[in-house]
Amino acid sequence: MLREARVGGRVVLDLGVGSGLVAEAVLDELPEASLVGIDFSEAMLELARARLDRFGPRVHLVRHDLAEIGDLALPAGRYAAAFSVQTLHHLSDADKESAIAWSTGVVESGALIVIVDRVAVPESLFREWAAVWRRIDPATPATYAEYEGQLACGGDRPADVHDQLSWLRNAGLDAMCVHAYGNRVVLVGRKPNP
Repeated sequence: MLREARVGGRVVLDLGVGSGLVAEAVLDELPEASLVGIDFSEAMLELARARLDRFGPRVHLVRHDLAEIGDLALPAGRYAAAFSVQTLHHLSDADKESAIAWSTGVVESGALIVIVDRVAVPESLFREWAAVWRRIDPATPATYAEYEGQLACGGDRPADVHDQLSWLRNAGLDAMCVHAYGNRVVLVGRKPNP
């Protein structure tokens, strides 16, 4: 998807770089681009540094809490895209919305923002979700209370997919869900050209 964004020699922003696994794939796929990766965990940033070392000056890693994204100063550059993979569900809904709005302000017109993440499962549809998800993960919780307990234990706070699409649109992006499976989605927003 980022290949289609025609990033060229511009910068891609990774919100929640973690171990650098996805960043590595992005940099391999976009050989002219550079990447700024943000993560709160120094341990994860150490893993990312080791994994991404071969890309040299194309990579800049920043330790910062996405819950305080308004305080983040990025390296100068033309940001052609931003993405977040399995990160935003750790933030409160207000912080998710702030991260999306902030990212929209950072990227250039025409830029793509991609979010791959968990979404909330409504209690009224839990049985239906569990029936599907159990085919992937036999350890799927048997009850909604167990599901909520697992979320709390992991510090996970997934938001409703409609809320997330609203946050993208409220930030001024054209937005849609391009893929959904169980409680995982790929959301895409494009910042319109003026």
